[in-house]
Amino acid sequence: MVEFDELDSVEAPEATASWFPLKHSTVLSRVAETLQASGYDIARQQLGLSADNHRFFGTLDLHTSVADGVSLMIGIRNSTDQTMPIGFAAGERIFVCDNGAFSSEVVIARKHTRNGERRFNDALSRAVLGLRQYASVAAERIERLQSLSLSEDAANSLLLLSAERGIVGWRLLPKVIAEWRKPRHEEFAPRTAFSLLNAFTEVLKDRQMSQPARAASETIQLQRLLLKPPEDIIDGAFKREPDGILAV
Repeated sequence: MVEFDELDSVEAPEATASWFPLKHSTVLSRVAETLQASGYDIARQQLGLSADNHRFFGTLDLHTSVADGVSLMIGIRNSTDQTMPIGFAAGERIFVCDNGAFSSEVVIARKHTRNGERRFNDALSRAVLGLRQYASVAAERIERLQSLSLSEDAANSLLLLSAERGIVGWRLLPKVIAEWRKPRHEEFAPRTAFSLLNAFTEVLKDRQMSQPARAASETIQLQRLLLKPPEDIIDGAFKREPDGILAV
């Protein structure tokens, strides 16, 4: 974790004929200014550097409620070693456990080209304008996860499938299983897809700063898996209630 002054001290390398890197602090400031100009207040920011300060990832928690106990969160990334493009993603932060998760509805990635900064700024403005709609969609998604009850067989199948698909490593899987079976937060005692998601994010929490791009990708894939499980898992481990909600 670093403070803004340390981040700002990291200079970008000289541009080449085809590569035009941006300072990490320039990317962060542009995102913060765009959010604030659109009426979003930043409650907290967490900033991290890696790879000899060439890679930056930050999360901005906003004073914008998505659901009870859940707020809007923004993820930002940048590199000055040509390893990844400028990035922006929307997600959610859960107060009780401080877990974060990203979704695939709002994701921006722009290369460090001659016009890359302009293209990122344009895409950023459009994305921020769409955040209120995103928050509404996210609220519905969270409600679906909270109302999706899991049988023991369903949970075990999803846990196994997450490892088979490489979403979570086999080394971490036992920790996720332990968190699911005995959650440290009573709010996740209900046997739902939302509780299972938080079992994963609790275990993956430390990775958000050590390997942020990977952690963001994992939470996006996890939400896709939990919201749209394979039909064989649905048929064998769930039953459908009259209103269409999957339940035990």
